[in-house]
Amino acid sequence: MTFTDIVPSAFVPRPLKVVVVGAGVSGIQFAHDVKTSLEGVDLQIFDRNPCLGGTWYLNNYPGCTCDVPSHTYQFSWAPNPLWSSLYPPAREIHQYLEDVVDKHNLRRFMSLNTECVSATWDENFSKWEIVTRNVLSADENTIWADVFVYAVGRLNNYKIPHIPGQDKFQGEQVHTANWPTKMRVKGKRVVVIGNGASSVQCTAALQPVASEIINIARGPTWIVPHIFSEDGAVQRLYSSEHKNALHKSPSKYYEFRIALEKKLASGFTGLWKGTKSQAQFSSLSESFMKSKITDNKLLDALLPTFEAGCRRFTPGGHYLEALQKPNAEYLRDSIAELAYNGLITSSGRKIECDIIVYATGFEPYRPRFPVVGRAEQSLSKAWDPEGPCESYMAAMVAGFPNFFDKNSRGKVIVPWPGTVLHYYAATEIVRWEDFDLEYENPAEKYASFGNGVTTDGFVPEQFPWVIPPFEGQHLELSEYDWGSRLSWLNGKI
Repeated sequence: MTFTDIVPSAFVPRPLKVVVVGAGVSGIQFAHDVKTSLEGVDLQIFDRNPCLGGTWYLNNYPGCTCDVPSHTYQFSWAPNPLWSSLYPPAREIHQYLEDVVDKHNLRRFMSLNTECVSATWDENFSKWEIVTRNVLSADENTIWADVFVYAVGRLNNYKIPHIPGQDKFQGEQVHTANWPTKMRVKGKRVVVIGNGASSVQCTAALQPVASEIINIARGPTWIVPHIFSEDGAVQRLYSSEHKNALHKSPSKYYEFRIALEKKLASGFTGLWKGTKSQAQFSSLSESFMKSKITDNKLLDALLPTFEAGCRRFTPGGHYLEALQKPNAEYLRDSIAELAYNGLITSSGRKIECDIIVYATGFEPYRPRFPVVGRAEQSLSKAWDPEGPCESYMAAMVAGFPNFFDKNSRGKVIVPWPGTVLHYYAATEIVRWEDFDLEYENPAEKYASFGNGVTTDGFVPEQFPWVIPPFEGQHLELSEYDWGSRLSWLNGKI
């Protein structure tokens, strides 16, 4: 058997131009992946904000924190043993992202204060034509990219519902995702609309300083116990001794993180409908709310009849405590219209207020700018409620070549009902049956295989597992019975 030396080609591939829109958590992760795992990539990341961080730069309403443990809410490649608390505030998370970018030299890929105006696929050049605009000077620029990554996130395009009379209200109207830095709440009458995560945190933070606060929501919500606190406390501040111990001992910090991850992962079994774990989770949540709420009227209005997990639940013992203070009220109603000095609910109640806080969520799936794919197909139309709204492997969309969405839409966007390792095992194998293959030369279908030689074939420790040595025997390759083994392989292929 003879082998032919591989002759190096004179062809030098050009860098692959990759444009990413969004310098939040997903954009930072992508930049790190390119830096550490890919060669020959010319990467450029645009973000319309003056700072990186995405959600954690924009959201700074009172009480804004992460509602999962800090040590599980970080990059695996950038662990931080010095988190100040179990549930870190938004500003600390944003600073963590800033520090990570600087430590790993990722800022060089980023162009801030630059928004994307449009992205259009050009079939003739097989490239994306991307138009950007400097938000300070309004100057526009056109960039051509081989790959376009849409990493704008979901929690920045906030939604304010249309309510008749909004133009008449003389007070202040603000969304939690666009909180003014100089907003004064002390001594004001405040109405908070909604009872999702931001409302739970914001209401609890505003109650002590507002003269009166009313939380209006159309339906009930599950408020669950803080299972990560040792004593069920709302928050746990880490002592200097605790942080120093984790910082000085990587092995101890690793064990600490693993314990948190195991507890977090096991909690997902409570989402499996009809299981014992799900019943226990619902029972635990109901008992928690009943133990925290002494007002039967409030309990009836806030306690859901649907099972825990059907809607995103929020840890919020502090929220339940705030609603039972003398200056607070929870109102199960909707808003019919706004007046110059307050609002009128659908039940006809008139409420005077100085500030209306919209904790009404986001428009997570609507593209922020026109994205046009093959045959002038609009991404906005594809993701319209009446459109197909489908994605492949939660990252790609048919008709949009070399387009990747870090938060893709479609039927696959659900909580993974298992461990992270299970997810990796289920997705690491390429599903070739999902591809339509076209051969450049149908007569030479295997030309891409080259001359059949790889360097791995000459490294004994990497020799294919199908040719193992006999048990307890060191086998020189020259001594092996190639004929019988190759015949066996031929029968298996």
